[in-house]
Amino acid sequence: MFSANPFPGAFGLDISDLSIKLVQLENVSHENSEPSFNIKNVRNISLPPGLIINGEIMAEAQVVHYIQKLLKGSTKKEKPIKSPWVIINLPEIHTFVKLIIINKNIDEIIQDDIEIEAQKYIPFEEKDGRYLDWEAIPTQEGKTKIVLAAATKTITDSYISLIEKAGLNILAIDLESIAISRAMVTAEKKYENEARAILDIGGTRSSIIIYDNETLQFSSTINYSGELLTTALSQKLSLTHEQAEKEKIENGLEYKDKNKAWLTLMGQTKKFVEQIQKDIYFYYSHFPETNKITHITMCGGGSILKGLDKILTKELNIECKTGRTWKNLNSKKMINIPYEESIKYSVAIGLALRAADNPFTKSDSI
Repeated sequence: MFSANPFPGAFGLDISDLSIKLVQLENVSHENSEPSFNIKNVRNISLPPGLIINGEIMAEAQVVHYIQKLLKGSTKKEKPIKSPWVIINLPEIHTFVKLIIINKNIDEIIQDDIEIEAQKYIPFEEKDGRYLDWEAIPTQEGKTKIVLAAATKTITDSYISLIEKAGLNILAIDLESIAISRAMVTAEKKYENEARAILDIGGTRSSIIIYDNETLQFSSTINYSGELLTTALSQKLSLTHEQAEKEKIENGLEYKDKNKAWLTLMGQTKKFVEQIQKDIYFYYSHFPETNKITHITMCGGGSILKGLDKILTKELNIECKTGRTWKNLNSKKMINIPYEESIKYSVAIGLALRAADNPFTKSDSI
């Protein structure tokens, strides 16, 4: 066995509006074999509503408390996380990713070229400030593909402050879409003449991510979530939040008759479908050399809503199925985590894969 990771025990930490999820992996790869990882720790903690709203940290001290509580462990089986090294994500709503083409060879490109092109696409106002990163992908003579990634400075700085006050050291900060893709796109698999989309359906928002021509191309946030559906049921049926949540989980979109609950959920889901269609059309019409999306992989806690995969498949005319979040671990050990729990960890798994760092992988799955 060979391990070149200078940050032993590094883990991924997915911070969202209503929960914090942690995944720690052990790199057990051997030379001349495919990357392989075993699970060391998987845990999560719920956050009270209001501490983080739409990705903005509203109560830093309280969120720090919950991070430290998660690291300490809440059961006898959960031992404290001793490593201080972490990779975190930034909320999708405050980030931007896009593939562009610069008419220069890769060795001719300088930072000014990137900055000039970035100003044409990045939606953040200059006064807000932003961080910009990029990766070059060699293509043909005289052209280079560039994956641009940007995030607002205020949001990024607030997450850095949060992690430092929790007593941790940040190794890297990932965009949420990149972390999800690292977990949900099958590593080392070539998708020829076809594109893949990922739907991450979370507690407070969803996102569509498009992977094509061996790289992440596009992502967009959509106003559809588990909490949105629960609130809609609560208001339309005059139920408590707990009753509405139970109704949603037990029946989902698989009601035998089209009652008021079904109509309520379907009303929100039709809006979801319409936005997905708009985003797919935008991708086809605004990006070069696009391939047809032949499959949509679903993840996130809201993806297991009963009947949702069938409705999306029918309405979009694209096969939609929940994915296998642990597939890129290639672990020989049995993973004894229920599927309905595993599907919630796609972001944290993607972060953990990067944190575990495999020295034999020629390139990232992204």
